[in-house]
Amino acid sequence: MKLKMTQWIMAGLMASMLVGCGPQPKPEELLQLEELRASEESAQIHQVAPEAYRRCTDLTEKAVSAWQDDELSTAKTYASLGQRQYATAKAESKRRDALARRDAARAEYEKLKLQMETLRVKQQGFETNIAQMKTNIALADNANAEHRIQVAKTEQEKARGIEADICEASKAAYAEANKKLNAAGNANAYGKREEASGLAEEATALFKKAYDLAKPEFDKKQATVLLDQTRKNVYEEAKTILGPTYVISTDMKATIMVFAAAFAKDKYEIASDKQAALDRVAALIAKYPTAQVTIEGYVQKNTKQYFEVSTRRAEAVRDYLIARGVDYKRIIASGKGKDMLRYDEKVKANRAQNDRVEIIISLNNL
Repeated sequence: MKLKMTQWIMAGLMASMLVGCGPQPKPEELLQLEELRASEESAQIHQVAPEAYRRCTDLTEKAVSAWQDDELSTAKTYASLGQRQYATAKAESKRRDALARRDAARAEYEKLKLQMETLRVKQQGFETNIAQMKTNIALADNANAEHRIQVAKTEQEKARGIEADICEASKAAYAEANKKLNAAGNANAYGKREEASGLAEEATALFKKAYDLAKPEFDKKQATVLLDQTRKNVYEEAKTILGPTYVISTDMKATIMVFAAAFAKDKYEIASDKQAALDRVAALIAKYPTAQVTIEGYVQKNTKQYFEVSTRRAEAVRDYLIARGVDYKRIIASGKGKDMLRYDEKVKANRAQNDRVEIIISLNNL
């Protein structure tokens, strides 16, 4: 009766927790990115620079997907990259438009030069036109330098997003890239467009190098964080099945679920009141396909044929889980006999508790 009451209480708590859950608000970076993409200039950028704009779209979709998965840090990173890529696409649009105007101006310039050589008329008007065309060419060169600087800044954000600025393997390349980028900005500010473009290209290459050097360490760190969180999830979910009294964590590396009083004395048939919990254990194991499962059978001290009984108990639970879809290759079952008592049998009420199995769920990788 007490067990059923505990199960009802736990079910109620779980339902309350589920009702309280909901998607977190969109991060500010994602809202800003969506506002940019909804602006009037967005359609023009998409038309003039479709490749760069498509990369912005991909980053936006990744940011939305990460937000929907409650991965806010990842969503912010993708959204920030999306904003930077939007700026890159905008600069690319301006660059292409300016290049088109420059090419048109150059063509007209050559035409006017030919006319000047042959006609020598309206010289003052021609010189005015030529001056304007030179201005257009300068504007195009400026747009090209700004575009290259913007590309370098995008690569800077990507590298910083995986901690390339602090990673031992990549921080030197990242620092050198920063120097090049700052120098490009200064050169552009003083009208040295060609120098600025060259420095920006060097910065871009160095930021990419820093990214490649930092990526393995960053991926390893992220995998460790994810593995630790998954182990914690297994432990917390196990407690919802048996209650915290019967679930033990070994430094969060493995979760031990103690099915106490799971058998009658000297028997190895699973008690009917434990089967619902075992069904939930099967579902838990299925949820984490890389988890390894060890089942250990135990008996109380005065059990006849204690080793055989403990072994059969472990095998009975193993077969029960296999029948509910758990891959047999993931399970190791063994009997431990009578010498590893978890409950003090000086207290008579504890003896039946030692007629148990312990299910150990281990996660070493994902």
